[in-house]
Formats: sequence, structure tokens, C-alpha cells
Amino acid sequence: MADGVPGTGVGRISFRSSEPAVVEQFAAEHYAATSVRPAESGRAFEMGHDTLVVPGLELSQLWVTLGIDAQVDPVENRYVVDTVCDGRMEWDTEAYGSIRLGAGDVAVMPVQGRFRDVVEDIDLDVAALDARRVAEFAEQVHGIPAERFALTGLRPVSESAARWWEATLVHVRDRVLGNPMLLDNPVVLDAAFHRLAVTFLATFPNTVLDGAAERARRPVPRLDRGVVSRVADYLCAHADVPIGPADLAALTGMPARTALASLHRAGVDPALLLWHTRLHGAHRDLLDGDRPDPARIAARWGFTHLGRFRIAFAREFGETPEQTARS
Repeated sequence: MADGVPGTGVGRISFRSSEPAVVEQFAAEHYAATSVRPAESGRAFEMGHDTLVVPGLELSQLWVTLGIDAQVDPVENRYVVDTVCDGRMEWDTEAYGSIRLGAGDVAVMPVQGRFRDVVEDIDLDVAALDARRVAEFAEQVHGIPAERFALTGLRPVSESAARWWEATLVHVRDRVLGNPMLLDNPVVLDAAFHRLAVTFLATFPNTVLDGAAERARRPVPRLDRGVVSRVADYLCAHADVPIGPADLAALTGMPARTALASLHRAGVDPALLLWHTRLHGAHRDLLDGDRPDPARIAARWGFTHLGRFRIAFAREFGETPEQTARS
């Protein structure tokens, strides 16, 4: 069963089945070609899958009761990250050897070579990121050509990185995209992808991390005052639409990470400037609206935490959003 928010690219998919052929069809449509057979114990299985689909990203909670033994083609066009909440599974892969995962483990599903997936009584949090968009994001942020981006391993680079990924996933899924009022806001949807993409690039071995130390040693270039002003003006003028690393790269002619360091050196913090501009945009809407709803206006301007919005608003304007709305 599927439903969604019209015109936003947002949708929800719910799936339940204990029929191998139906599971195979679902897996082929959403992940990769899969051949399912009962686990060696002969026990029956049932698979459930609840998914939130947003542009560039799918977040799922998946469970398999009892056993499943599947042959799976490499996952193409997406990076699918499995976080094991309970149970265990094993991947017997052609390209990466045997990988055993238990509760608390995190790994990216193999992107090369067919593999065997043996699952028993498992509960997973799954994030699937559009591979092309991740590569483009890496190019925009770090300056590495998108065609040269690749994963070099499936397990996190450290235990702390695994926990960071897990915490980010839960925050984006439950605190941000779990708020129905935010799902029609392109600013929020774009930021959700960016946050997970940043965490993905820092968590799993890849060609961006391979050159990180060398890039960190490079001096921070100075930006011409005209460029700094152009960036600031652009951010203020477009605060009501998604702004990401591609914009900084286009405005400065350098990778977004380098541009960000250069802007900080020039005394401009793009994130802080956007935050203040959006806060003032919300204030303007509250003054101009006919019986405005502070929660909906906060969501419209990309504020994902209503309590923090109220505190920041009161500090900036000396009154709560509700008081402004009644004025």
C-alpha cells in the first residue's frame, strides 16, 4: 500500500507478505533482483516493510520473522545502509567476503557482485540514498569528480562513526520527517538528504575520505569582497527555497567545503545568515497573515523543532510567535 504528499515526491509504502514470490517482486522493485527460499530450518517467514520516500532518499523499518535465505544481485543506483536493531544476518559476498551482522551493527549492502543474504528474526532500520545524488554531493562539497566517487568498504570506519550514523538516521526519520507539517517543505526535504549524505560520507570508507587528510592541509583561500557580498545577498534573497553545496560552489567557483572555510575567514557564516533570514521571514509572515498558525509558519521556513523556534523567536523579537500572531 502506498500514499504520499501530492507534488512533493514524498510517499509512504507499507508491505507485508509471507509468500516468497511476492517478496521477490517487492525486493526487485525496491532494492535488487532477489531469489528467496526458506531458511535451512524449514521454518516459515514473514516480511514487513514500512517506508517513507522523499527526494533522493528512502527510510524504512523492515522486519523478518523467522528465517529467509536469499540470493541477491548487487544493489545499483542506491547506497542501502542497514542498521540491525535486533536479530542477525550474514552476507556471503563475492567482492567483500563474509560479513556477519548482529544487533547494533551497521553496514552498506554490497554494490558489487551477487551475494547470499541469510536472515533470522531480524529488525532493521534501512536508509537508501540515491547513489548519483550522493556522488554529485561529494563533488559539490569536496571537489572530487562525481564519476570518481566510490565506496571502498561496507562497514563504518569506527564504532563512533557507526553510532553517529545511527543517531542521525533516527533524528532525520523521527524528529524531522516524522513531522507531517514538514513533509511538504522542499527546504526541509533537501536538508534531510544533505544531513544524511554528510554523515554517510564520513561514516563509510570511500574515495572522499581517502583524500581528506591532504585536503585539510591546503591553505584556506581568500575570497574577493565582491564574491562574499554576492554570496550573502544570494542567501538572503533565496532563504525560502532549498540552498545547498551546489549553490556555494557555483557562487564562489570552488568546492563548497573550501568556500565555507573561506566565507568563515571573511566573517560570513552561511548557516547562521540563513537561520536569521528565515527567522525574520517567519516573523514577517506572522505579522502579515490572517489568523496565522505559528507551527505551520515555522515549518514553512524550515524550522524542524517548534520549541527551539519559539525560544529563538522570543530572544530575537522580545515576544513569542503566538503573541506576534495576535498583534
